[in-house]
Amino acid sequence: MANSPIREVFIPPMEGRSFELGAGQMLRLIAIEGKQVGDLTAWNLHNHDEQMSVIFSTAMNNRSVSHVHRIFSGAPYFNEMFVLENDTYGVHWLGGRCNRFLYQAMGAPEHRNCHDNILEAVESHNLTERQVQLDTLNVFMNVLYEPSGTFTFAPPVIESGDYVDFRAVMDILVAISACPNEGDLRGEINDYVAKSLKVEIYSP
Repeated sequence: MANSPIREVFIPPMEGRSFELGAGQMLRLIAIEGKQVGDLTAWNLHNHDEQMSVIFSTAMNNRSVSHVHRIFSGAPYFNEMFVLENDTYGVHWLGGRCNRFLYQAMGAPEHRNCHDNILEAVESHNLTERQVQLDTLNVFMNVLYEPSGTFTFAPPVIESGDYVDFRAVMDILVAISACPNEGDLRGEINDYVAKSLKVEIYSP
């Protein structure tokens, strides 16, 4: 990309940040420290009741939850929200995200989690938790599927400096959490160490 970014933001390990994108603008998410997942969700910037949908986006990506190219909102809107471009490896996961209830079940109720990171990141936009569903594009997440229908996680296939570009099709609010899983708590998701991410935003 030839032009310089109009904004650069570092997302510290285990924290979240939010970004406003106008239609045509590009958000580049960079794994500056290597194998790290970013949990991303998005809303219509002007109508927070319209949020990205995992189910509908899966259907519109040839029923794939791992090879994702386009993200859509859910009922009753069904709008294309953004597209993935310049995707280094193209391995992600359309699914949910870790939350306080999951960590409580894992015996770590005080652990940082992506859901609360997202809530904190959009607090200034006055979203209620009812408007923050668990639908998530887990950027760089590597999921392995078993014949039984179960799945497991593996370290991302990316390396330091790899990135993916998201081009907004409409005006959107985006929130990204640097996933806090590490050590024995599903640490394989981030290769056992939670790391920071970098975001660059470009004009059309």
